[in-house]
Amino acid sequence: MAASLATHGSRSLGAALLGIISLVACSPDRDLADDESSTADTETDADHTDTDAPTWWRDVEPVVRTACVTCHSPDNIGPFSLETYDEFLALAPILAPAIESGQMPPWPPGDDCNTYANDRSLSDDQQELLLSYMAGDMPEGDPADSPPDGPPAREVVPDAVLEMAEPYTPTSADDYRCFTMPWPEDITEDRFVTALEVYPGERSLVHHVIMFVVEADQADDFLDLDANDPGPGYTCFGGPGTAPGLPPTWLGAWVPGLEAGFAPEGVGLRVTPGSMLIMQVHYHATPGMDLADRSSIGVEMQASVDRPAVILPMTNIAWLAGNGAMHIPAGDPDVTHETTIDNTHPVMANLIANGLGAPADADLEIHDGGLHMHLFGKRGRLQVRDKGGGNEACIVDVPRWDFNWQSSYLLEQPLILSPDRELHLQCWWDNSAENQPFVDGVQLEPSDLDWGDRTLDEMCLGIMYITAAK
Repeated sequence: MAASLATHGSRSLGAALLGIISLVACSPDRDLADDESSTADTETDADHTDTDAPTWWRDVEPVVRTACVTCHSPDNIGPFSLETYDEFLALAPILAPAIESGQMPPWPPGDDCNTYANDRSLSDDQQELLLSYMAGDMPEGDPADSPPDGPPAREVVPDAVLEMAEPYTPTSADDYRCFTMPWPEDITEDRFVTALEVYPGERSLVHHVIMFVVEADQADDFLDLDANDPGPGYTCFGGPGTAPGLPPTWLGAWVPGLEAGFAPEGVGLRVTPGSMLIMQVHYHATPGMDLADRSSIGVEMQASVDRPAVILPMTNIAWLAGNGAMHIPAGDPDVTHETTIDNTHPVMANLIANGLGAPADADLEIHDGGLHMHLFGKRGRLQVRDKGGGNEACIVDVPRWDFNWQSSYLLEQPLILSPDRELHLQCWWDNSAENQPFVDGVQLEPSDLDWGDRTLDEMCLGIMYITAAK
C-alpha cells in the first residue's frame, strides 16, 4: 500500500497571486467585440477554425481536472482555483512557466530511476498540449465535446473509523501537529490493514497526513507527549516523536489528489491489540483563517493474509545518537553521507523473521519507497545493488530535494532484494550561508548540523513497503 506523502508548492506560486487581479482585469473578453470591424474579423476567423486545435472542453479540461484541480479547487489547499475555463484563462500567464519548468504538478523523482503507479507528473504530450494551448488563442470550445468521466476510483469500505478526539484550530502557515488515536479496544487479536483512506476534516487547511503505528508498550510515552502539550494533540515536525525502543512505523498517508491506498492482493500490515495510531497533520493556514479541523481515517482489515508486509525505516543506527556520526559542517554546500543494509543486519533480520515470518535467506519484494530529510536536504537516493556496489536498481532518486514535496512512490513492478544484494541509501545536504532559513525575517547564520527531530536538525531516512517474494 503506497504511503504517500506529499506537500504543496503553494509558496512559490502563491507569490504570483499578487498579479491575479491585474491578470483578470487584463484578460481578453472573448465574447464582445470593440467595433464592427473586429466583429467581422472574428466571424471570418470562426469560419476557418482549425478543428484539430485544442479546446478547453475537449482537450485541456480533462488534463487540468486530473493533474491540477485536486489541489486547485474551492475549499481545497491550493491558493487559487483552476476548476473553470475563466479561472484557467486568467491565470495562464503564471501557469505556463511553472508547467514548462516541471514545477507543477510537483513530481520530485528523477526520470531515469524507475516507473511508478502513482506518477502525478504530466506526460510529454500533456505538457506540450497545455503549453501550446496557452501560447495560442485558448478557445473554450463546446462542453458537449468533453470526454466522458472514467470509472470511479475504488473506495475503502472501512471496518473501523478512527477520528481525532477533538477539533484543532491551526495557528500558523506551517503547523505540524500529532494526534493520538487508540486502536479500537474491541479488536483483541492481530489484524492486517489492507486498505487505508484519510478523510480530511477541513480540506482548505490540511496539507498532508501521515499515519504511524505505535506498539502497546510505547503508547504511554506518546500519550505523555500529548498530555504535556496544551491544546489538542502535540507539536511534531520530523516525525511523531521518540520513545524507548524502535521508532513508530508508517501505516499510510494522504495528500490532496491521492486516492485511497490498497495493499497488493493477499498482503497487509499487522497491527496488534493495544496499539496506538498517531496522525501527523501538516496544516497550512493563511492569515485570517479561523477554521478547525477534525480529520479521521478508515481502514479495511483482515484476520490473516498470505504475505504480511512491513514498512522498513532504513538509516544508519550510529547516526541516531546525534553525536557527530552524521556531521554536516557549517557553511558546506555539498555534504553527503551514505549507508547500506542487508539481510544480516539486526534490524533486517528481525523484520524478516518476526515481521514477515520468512526464512533469513528469503527473497524480498520492495513495493514502494520514499525518502525523508529536513530543510537542508539537497538530494536523496535509495537503491538495491550487489553487496559492495554494482548492478544498481533504483528505487527512488530525488535530484532536487524539497521538504514541502516529499512522498513515497509505488513501483509499477516490485524490485527483488535477494540475499546476495543490499540496500544503499545516500543523502546530500546544502549547509551554505545562502541556504539558511529565515526566522522572523532574519536569515540564520550557518551552524553545524546533525541528526535530530527539530526543524533545524537533519535526517537521512529511506522508507520501504516490503513483503516476502511470491
